[in-house]
Amino acid sequence: MGLASAAVFSWAVLLLIADRKPLERKWILIPTILVVALFAVARTKFSLDGTIEFSIVLLLFAIALIILMAYSYYYADKYDTNN
Repeated sequence: MGLASAAVFSWAVLLLIADRKPLERKWILIPTILVVALFAVARTKFSLDGTIEFSIVLLLFAIALIILMAYSYYYADKYDTNN
């Protein structure tokens, strides 16, 4: 738990840094999509094993986040090339 919390804290700091110039740092969305997808896969696997309770709301939330981040990356790239 301690290692996971350190990783999450450092990721939060990275996202705060990326917030300052979002179009220049749009690349940060790619590993963030990967992290959210891996969290969703791990949670689904553990819920299917019976370790934790399954929650369709959390699964749909993760899917929505992935879609929104992919959409943002795609249109940030379009906006960046147009300007």
